[in-house]
Amino acid sequence: MDFDVLITGGDVVDGSGSPRRRLDVGISGGRIVAVDRLEGSPAARVIDARGLTVAPGFIDVHVHSELARLGGVDQFAGVLDGVTTELMSPDGFSWAPLSPERLREVKDYLQVFYGDPDVGWDWTSVAGYLALFKGRIPNHLVPQAPHLAIKVAAMGWKPGPPSGDEATAMRSHLVEWLDAGAVGMAAGLEYQPGALSDVSELVDLCRVVADAGGVYAPHQRGYWSRVASGCRETFEIGRTSGVKVHISHLAIDDSAAGLLDEAQASGVDVTFDMYPYSAACTHLLMMLPEWAQAGGYRASMERVTSPSERERLRPETAARIAERGEITLSSVETGEELEGRSLGRLATESGSEDVDFLFDLLAGHAGRALAVYHWPASVDGEAILKRTIAHPLYVGSTDGIYMGSRPHRRGFGTFARIVGEHVRGGTLTLEQAVRKVTALPAERFALKDRGVIKAGMAADITVFDPGALADKSTWENPRVAPSGIAHVLVEGEAVVSGARVTGALPGRIVGRS
Repeated sequence: MDFDVLITGGDVVDGSGSPRRRLDVGISGGRIVAVDRLEGSPAARVIDARGLTVAPGFIDVHVHSELARLGGVDQFAGVLDGVTTELMSPDGFSWAPLSPERLREVKDYLQVFYGDPDVGWDWTSVAGYLALFKGRIPNHLVPQAPHLAIKVAAMGWKPGPPSGDEATAMRSHLVEWLDAGAVGMAAGLEYQPGALSDVSELVDLCRVVADAGGVYAPHQRGYWSRVASGCRETFEIGRTSGVKVHISHLAIDDSAAGLLDEAQASGVDVTFDMYPYSAACTHLLMMLPEWAQAGGYRASMERVTSPSERERLRPETAARIAERGEITLSSVETGEELEGRSLGRLATESGSEDVDFLFDLLAGHAGRALAVYHWPASVDGEAILKRTIAHPLYVGSTDGIYMGSRPHRRGFGTFARIVGEHVRGGTLTLEQAVRKVTALPAERFALKDRGVIKAGMAADITVFDPGALADKSTWENPRVAPSGIAHVLVEGEAVVSGARVTGALPGRIVGRS
């Protein structure tokens, strides 16, 4: 048999959890057609993988990347970390299906996370939005139905339960996404307008997701000190609707571990993801109390620019800031000179309290500022991350956000940490680590022709040096590719060759199978 690509001499870690084996991999027509001893077989291209590991392409189940992959400095950040497939609409964020007026509102709200790239912004349907990516992305994107856009399309940003007609509209928008191949529904219940949604609304939608065999993936309404209430609400939605549950960015301490055990004992089908860093990242508007974020972007900005509203906001906002460790600005619209600086130090230099400096910063920069929130010193971050990654229900993710001059490192070095550093450090075996970032997410999100190296599967493959695979990013210089990624193939086409991007754009929209 003649192959398009033949990968020879490597140790195949096939994603199933089975022990590695010295085998060759033959690829034709974008598919794996043979996994055997094939050296010497004719092939248009031969990749010498001696001394390297050959694994399925990594799958990132939570990453704010879809617009970044269309072009710009971060277009290839995922494939340089070995990623061949990324799920869309994390936290329920997306821009379809929306009327032009609602699209402008959602674009304003999400601009802090995604910027304002020149992508036309002229679609109204799910199909119109997904058509944007054809022939323009290096890795695959997998749709998830975005609760934010679905809710805004049906009822705007207002509080209260949906009317009968609004609930019908939400279900219709959800079905539009599912018909386009969405693997489930993602939601952000600490963002607007999801924070206004009650359990009955979410159960109603999740019944539709469950009927389609999909997954409910929430940024739930509570982590850390509120993890019990957040998890129990998520599990109630899963039990009542019958939907499979996947919790976004959940760190495992004693409380979270006990809650997962409790959920499984009660019949909830649950998994979770987390990035391997002891620091979070989101917009600074998150420091406002929930009631002050209600109504979306414009309503929040009216509050932070009103002297009387600031006085109302001040005590709760100050308390929320105090709960965090060091807060470092990562992206500030029209304020790049502030990026990389500590909020506390900037406040001290200006002679202000942290809370007042935050209000001034938001008011002076259109509310569009992201920050890295380092975990408090009282938290043993390293121990919690090891426990999280070793948990049997864990799936790898980056939660990458590609904005500003100091973006969070997780968007650049996550998979090198999980599959490289956490293997060498003893958290996982190589086979376990590869499974958590390939076959396990593929199984969870119904990507049945990906995640495992065997004949008939899509030829999404990452070839790496397990001894050299390491995160090279720093907080001062985060946009640095990891070491150890040698080759990355997306349906048989090289997007990384010899540790360098090729510029190829073979990625496409891949729906549930």
